[in-house]
Amino acid sequence: MIRFFKAERRVGLFASVGVAALAMSAPALAQDAETEEEVAVTTAETPEQTAAESRGITVTGSRIRRDVNLDSVVPVVSVTRDEILNDGNISLGDALNDLPALRSTFNSSNSQRFIGTTGLNLLDLRGLGTERTLTVVNGRRHVTSSVGSFQVDTNTIPSALLERVDVVTGGSSAVYGSEAIAGVVNFVLRKDYEGLQLDTLVSISDRGDGRQFSVEGVWGKNFADGRGNITLAAEHTDSQRVFNAQRPEISGFGIGFTGFVVNPDDTTAEGLTNSNGIPDNILARNLLLDFISDGGTVQTFCLSDEVSQPLACDANGLERRFRFGADGRLFGEVTDQFAADGLASNGGGTALSDGTLLPDIERTTINLLANFEVSSAFRPFVEFKYVNIDSFGQGTPSFFNSFCGGLAGASGLDPSCADVASSAFFFVPITNAFLDPADAQTISNIQDELLGFFGLPAGLSQGFFINRNNSDFGTRNDKLNRETYRFVGGVDGDISSNTRYELSFSYGRFTTQLDAQNDLIFANTRAALDSVVDGGNIVCRVNVDADPSNDLPGCVPLNPFGFGAPSDEALAFINTTSQLDGKAQQYNVLGFISTDSSPFFELPGGPVGVVVGGEWRRETAFEQPDEFSAGGNTFFNAFDVFDPPALEVYELFGEINVPLLANRPFFEELTFTAAGRISDYNSGAGSTGTVEAWNLNGIWAPIRDLRFRANFSRSVRSPTLSDLFSPQTVNFLFFDDPCDIDFIDQGSGTRAANCLAAGVPVGFDENITGNRSVLQGGNTQLRAETSDSFTAGAIIQPRFLPGFSLSVDYYNIDIDNVIANVGPQAILNNCFDAADLNNTFCEAIRPRQADGSLDVNAALVTGPINFAALTAEGLDFDARYVRTFGNGHRLSLRAIATYVIDRTNFLDTNNPEVPNDVRGELGDPVWAANFNAAYTAGAFTLSWSGRFVDSQFNGARENINNNIELCTTGTIPRTDTPCTAGELVQAPPRNPDAFDAEFQKFPTRLTQDVRLDIDIEDDYRFTIGVDNITDKLPPFGLTGAGGGSGIFSNRGRTFFASFRAEL
Repeated sequence: MIRFFKAERRVGLFASVGVAALAMSAPALAQDAETEEEVAVTTAETPEQTAAESRGITVTGSRIRRDVNLDSVVPVVSVTRDEILNDGNISLGDALNDLPALRSTFNSSNSQRFIGTTGLNLLDLRGLGTERTLTVVNGRRHVTSSVGSFQVDTNTIPSALLERVDVVTGGSSAVYGSEAIAGVVNFVLRKDYEGLQLDTLVSISDRGDGRQFSVEGVWGKNFADGRGNITLAAEHTDSQRVFNAQRPEISGFGIGFTGFVVNPDDTTAEGLTNSNGIPDNILARNLLLDFISDGGTVQTFCLSDEVSQPLACDANGLERRFRFGADGRLFGEVTDQFAADGLASNGGGTALSDGTLLPDIERTTINLLANFEVSSAFRPFVEFKYVNIDSFGQGTPSFFNSFCGGLAGASGLDPSCADVASSAFFFVPITNAFLDPADAQTISNIQDELLGFFGLPAGLSQGFFINRNNSDFGTRNDKLNRETYRFVGGVDGDISSNTRYELSFSYGRFTTQLDAQNDLIFANTRAALDSVVDGGNIVCRVNVDADPSNDLPGCVPLNPFGFGAPSDEALAFINTTSQLDGKAQQYNVLGFISTDSSPFFELPGGPVGVVVGGEWRRETAFEQPDEFSAGGNTFFNAFDVFDPPALEVYELFGEINVPLLANRPFFEELTFTAAGRISDYNSGAGSTGTVEAWNLNGIWAPIRDLRFRANFSRSVRSPTLSDLFSPQTVNFLFFDDPCDIDFIDQGSGTRAANCLAAGVPVGFDENITGNRSVLQGGNTQLRAETSDSFTAGAIIQPRFLPGFSLSVDYYNIDIDNVIANVGPQAILNNCFDAADLNNTFCEAIRPRQADGSLDVNAALVTGPINFAALTAEGLDFDARYVRTFGNGHRLSLRAIATYVIDRTNFLDTNNPEVPNDVRGELGDPVWAANFNAAYTAGAFTLSWSGRFVDSQFNGARENINNNIELCTTGTIPRTDTPCTAGELVQAPPRNPDAFDAEFQKFPTRLTQDVRLDIDIEDDYRFTIGVDNITDKLPPFGLTGAGGGSGIFSNRGRTFFASFRAEL
């Protein structure tokens, strides 16, 4: 469960056989094409090739076996193993994510964002979500790599056995079933391999870190005069971690990070257009988190001036920070604060740059494939896979950053904070034995100043809260082990020359164990922070007070004052390792029969082909935390046992291929195809019930040089077990209270009245910084998502230019009933901006506290609902030129590009027709392209590849572009032009001076790689290369560790060498 909380191999990395090559390729996607010019220098066909062509092949996107001269009816991009992994990257997923059609949502650099996801590499077509891209192996479903969901980690795919990867754009649920909304990625494995192949690779960054190593071998043997084959493959890869400390230019380690902050010089009113020409945000370097520090900070809350609060405020009205130094003593300082951001460019705050930029990922796979032809009508086959993946991500340390709430949210001042036993676990009593008496007095004076400001007597509080980044406690680490077992057994055969069948059963089992290291124990920490002197020794109060029932054996007092102050013994007492164990199982039976009308009749274009089949699938999941952390006793989220009912689905499907015309003037080919699937889900899929999926396709080739194709499809995605049945758990998220005085005027005209009706007093000022706790869980009422997709394209292969091909494909995908989590900010805003409090969003907010503040234990409950819509529209281009010269030299050129016309989310739950245009925002560039060039001369091949990423908006696209908005006030937003309330209008940019012009977009990026292959005789190859030769790193303070910024590599320039032996 994801908590959100031999020639062709020398072509560049992103060269693919693709749709453009289909027109010049005989076996379509199964092997590279030969141009007419190349035939003279190639060898004769092998018996295997001839046999394959006589039977036809199954092309990804359909189960109908097609004549090798026919093309796929849907856009397919196909890349071979050597093409994918020719840049020294040992991660199959990272390499695939660089294809223009895929978004780098989950790769090696950004997989550490959520609990339990470190090391996952998931595919995301068109940026529509990893859950909407179906990943299959040899056309069959694969067990999940995330308990409760159905995404497949590409790290589980055996790259040693990989023949090619086919990427299909557009809905394909009629052929493959649920999840194939954005498309399908099919990993096709080698068949009938004979020989021994050994590969090894090593790479290292130019900084001497980030070493990667892989070794793999494939052995195959034909037997029984070629009727049977057994193939065994094994591989081991090891990608070593890169620490933030090893990339200070990215992470800010030791120097402070780089980021955008509110411009303190932007003090002029912005007026109607929301712009005064002065940038609202500026780029700052060497930034620190001002409200927290590694040694501990006492927050002062300067709410008035130096006269009323001489300790908290300086003469300029800036808040003075009091921090504990390395000597354990308190000192005050005034920093260059960016008040709205909680940041400063100097002082004793923290850069929060602990942890890993790239995780450790160690991977071992073993695969066995076997088949035997008893007869042409009975060919049993088996596949067995075992994968073990260990990943380790070092995160940020635990932190102290909260308080009891209460009086203006002030630290330590709510009367309930006086009750040490029930206060937050890092409440520090003023009598703490490690606290210098003079510092204790200073803290008391600070609190008394604040009490006086509110007209209250001094001495209400008996302690204080310390904002502390606990770097000296040890970082919170995710140590994960994932194991995947998969067995496929089946039989296929040719009943006749035109009829074949296949029946298979697959079983997959996935297990995972997460060790969350250095997890704070609440009760132990609370007790260890309450220390007293007894008999000349500092001890825990609970063991020497008058109540023996609260004794805590083994309690060791904790000194939190100053970095490095805690003893090892104290840390051993307050830290533990929490565990979360999970497993998922998949059972799948798939059978179909494929035939055609050739014994009875043929159309002018050939026989009519038909496929009919059925499928049964059962998915189970289970996840359980250790009992101690499940009780909410630790800093680790208090997960409950996840034991949902099984999801079970019965399906019937069929396809028909109608070749109307062929080899006629203006009708070299005219073919129509259709497919349909009906799926009946049990209650384990929520309210999905019975759903249908279908597609219609057509191909028209007026001449051999030009082909057109089009596809229209309806696809579905059932909700996952996690969507439906996730237990409610506590998470910590950042959001603002819309009823706070700082935000009360930033919503609808009803916000203020609704806040008042909810018990929030006028002028409420919460003064909370940092994350808040919320509850997150599933929704059993979810329905299936549906999508309509349309693709149309042309393939050109001019006979006057042998070796050249070009394809252009248009795609349009529209998804409705999207299952999406409503975030806490959206819940709060939609609640208080509605006409009244009687709405779904307000129901998710827990009762407020007496002073109007949100519940500190869990402010609200978040979960998924069917409310959203997603659209994606664009053009894919694929151009290739391959030429073999008379001297045997070979030139290969390739360009694959995607142009995004539209990428819109409709996520406004109150106004679902209002678009949120994310085209061109971070992670979703308008243009993306891969370029490849390779030249082979004898034993040497020199290759260059480049990856182009277009500029991307810094922040929302709407800030500097016109956009569609809802007319709410009778005038078009930010203008005085009248409009009708409730209608959609084109509005000017929302915040054109959000950033200076230089920083409104992240710059375009071209990442370049070079490699040299040296073939030694026919059996060996040595390769050297450099990835990212210009050492491009993420711009403008990005780390490459975010969901969007993962599009930028953060590894830097890397050198690699590899060796292959084919024996």
